[in-house]
Amino acid sequence: MFFALLALLALSLCATEDSAAALTQAEVSSANSEIQSAFVSAYTAEKSGGNVSSLIAELNYAIQLVQKAEAENATSPSQAAADLQNATLTAQRVTAESASVAQMGTAARQMTELTSVSAASAVVVVAALTYIFGGRIYGRAWLRIYRNYVVRPANG
Repeated sequence: MFFALLALLALSLCATEDSAAALTQAEVSSANSEIQSAFVSAYTAEKSGGNVSSLIAELNYAIQLVQKAEAENATSPSQAAADLQNATLTAQRVTAESASVAQMGTAARQMTELTSVSAASAVVVVAALTYIFGGRIYGRAWLRIYRNYVVRPANG
């Protein structure tokens, strides 16, 4: 009777450990596709001029979580499922953040272009003013500097 109770207890423990289903290939594939989608979003943000270094770090973390989930799937299915879910959430967060990063990159690029155009316009204006008024300004400055000088002939 004691052995029957012990065997029943052992079976119930095994049943609770196995109650967490192992990851399927579809779940892993779904997480990988989320990560790939997030990578495409981050790439688009980078093309817009955004700083995507933090997004790439998060994507690398998500990839590590997927690899960890695949490795621990046989020993701890519940932990593997949690890691896979965290990887999916991280990829979704990267996808959401990449839009604002792209917008900031676009704004920074526009500001750089505006600054460049303003500087080029200022150079053109100064060059035109120097061309038009440079002779007069130089002549007046020369006369003002040398007004007290007396010119005497060398022979006399």
